[in-house]
Amino acid sequence: MTEEQVTKALIKWLLLNKWDIVCFDFPQSGTGHFLHPNGTKEKMKDSINPDIVAVKDDICVFFENKGYFYFNDFKKVNFLRSTDIYSEAIQSLLNKYVIHNIYYGIGYPKTAHKAKAIKSVHLVDFILGINEDFSVEILYDEGNLF
Repeated sequence: MTEEQVTKALIKWLLLNKWDIVCFDFPQSGTGHFLHPNGTKEKMKDSINPDIVAVKDDICVFFENKGYFYFNDFKKVNFLRSTDIYSEAIQSLLNKYVIHNIYYGIGYPKTAHKAKAIKSVHLVDFILGINEDFSVEILYDEGNLF
């Protein structure tokens, strides 16, 4: 399963569950919305392009997706959720919404959710798994977001 297939399955599932898709990015597509560190003058240095940003009511979710378990995505998500380095870019992206809480998580094939991934859940707010039939399964959701 590719990252693009994971992202498409999640977008479809989010829309069915009444989430508003703010932006998304497929690998190599050049779409999406780059977040730049606060106060940066350089266009791409240290920028982050979230795979999906979605909003429902006053909640926003950021996704990093892969076609397999990738520990660096867990570290990236944890960095986003534990620092304010991208706060100005996030505020600008979400300026038309009233957001009270932002959560950060991972999407990947359910088969990738093995021992190593389970040990990394403390780094994210949620993990959604994609089944072989492209249905979505909630693998970890501490805040009952979904």
